Amino acid sequence: MLYPTELQAHCLLYLVLLMHKIHLMKKDANEYLFNEAVKYLGKYPATRKKIKEYLQKKIKNKKTYTRAIFPEGIDKEEMIEGIVGRLDELKIINEDHFIESMFHYYQQSLFSIRKIKNKLFQKGFDSKVIDEFINQKFHENPELEIEILKQYIVKKKIAGLEESELKKKLYQQSFSENSIFRVIKD
Repeated sequence: MLYPTELQAHCLLYLVLLMHKIHLMKKDANEYLFNEAVKYLGKYPATRKKIKEYLQKKIKNKKTYTRAIFPEGIDKEEMIEGIVGRLDELKIINEDHFIESMFHYYQQSLFSIRKIKNKLFQKGFDSKVIDEFINQKFHENPELEIEILKQYIVKKKIAGLEESELKKKLYQQSFSENSIFRVIKD
């Protein structure tokens, strides 16, 4: 029978202790994913939808399994919902502030309302939330798109174009027919 030498026994013991230490260094999956979401939000403002997508990608990544311990039989979607709910409770996700700032940015970029809606949807906002927000903005300022349209014409220096050419350029920017008609009429 072969007996391990003293050096081999120490190496084996060291390996066992190292494996145990590595296992102890792993975090609970819930805690790990929560921390990853907070890190992500520290770099990029995001919607609930974007955070869910980010966490789903994290769960699919093999590195996550080397850094976190997932309890057996856990519903990962339920875990993600719980993390997003916790972020919401702690007011780490603030979609109201985010939509306001994105709207302001797109408005300053002189995007049409239709284009702004599309951009907000691409950012991950729910279409119902977008519609309510845009309706609120129109309630505050019914001439909103007209003002954007006038600024756009001045900035792009297209006021001197022939009417049909001007309409074409404005349609390409997704401005509403009604707004285009009202601005050209003035």
